[in-house]
Amino acid sequence: MSNLWDEHARHLRAAGCSERHIIIRGQLLRRLHDHLPMGLLFARTVDMEDFLAGLPIARSTLLGYLGHVRSFYRWADHLGYFDGDPTLSLRRPRGVKFRPKPATAEQIQAALSSPEPWHTIFALAYLEGFRAQEIAFCEREDFTQEWTNVRRAKGGDPATVPTHPYVWTLVRDRPPGRLFRTGRRGGPVNGMWISQGARRQLRRLGYKTSIHPLRHAFATDMLLAGADVRTVQECLRHASLVTTSAYLEVTSPRKRAAVELLTIPGAPVGSGPAGAAHGHSMTP
Repeated sequence: MSNLWDEHARHLRAAGCSERHIIIRGQLLRRLHDHLPMGLLFARTVDMEDFLAGLPIARSTLLGYLGHVRSFYRWADHLGYFDGDPTLSLRRPRGVKFRPKPATAEQIQAALSSPEPWHTIFALAYLEGFRAQEIAFCEREDFTQEWTNVRRAKGGDPATVPTHPYVWTLVRDRPPGRLFRTGRRGGPVNGMWISQGARRQLRRLGYKTSIHPLRHAFATDMLLAGADVRTVQECLRHASLVTTSAYLEVTSPRKRAAVELLTIPGAPVGSGPAGAAHGHSMTP
């Protein structure tokens, strides 16, 4: 197993995958190897289904894990390590539907009323759309008045986002180096520290939520303010619009406004946008 994984890890690095992606896949495959009666080399589909079904995770996360396992076996089968791919018969989890969960205006206001360091942490999540991992490794040198460099971006690709004016006021006078230097009990700040600490702070404020809905609100509020979906996708740093759509809550008033743009063909001039544009007249 060790030699096979080392070779697969080299393959992933050559393909440009981030170290975080490689670590997550390695941890998952080792757990799967320990669970399977005869290990990865002699895996049966039924044993894989039993393993995946027993994981205490959300269905959306399960879908990602399934992708890791399938990708590994597709690679190994192509190189002739296995006599067939046992993941071909694995079914996609049912009921996987991503729903946006943006923080409410009340939650945002409460979060931004927090003392430091949470005030700046929540501002980075809501006004820059940063993930917890990205916040943890922010350095003063990453910020200018115009642009912010996203250190440790998901996927490992370099990224920049426009600096919100309020965020600039929070960071411009900070000393060089990491914005958040010491975590709980003097340990280093990482994404887990940011995520868990933010959850505790929000609960102190009376909200049973996490930091990620602030990123959802970052996307949704930009859309409501008039930004197009493609721009929102770039600011979220998503590779696909499909992923972006999971972050965007389309409110009822926005739906109604969109529907009311439509008019009946042949309506009198001035009866609505379509009628006015085409100059139709009502016919008996």
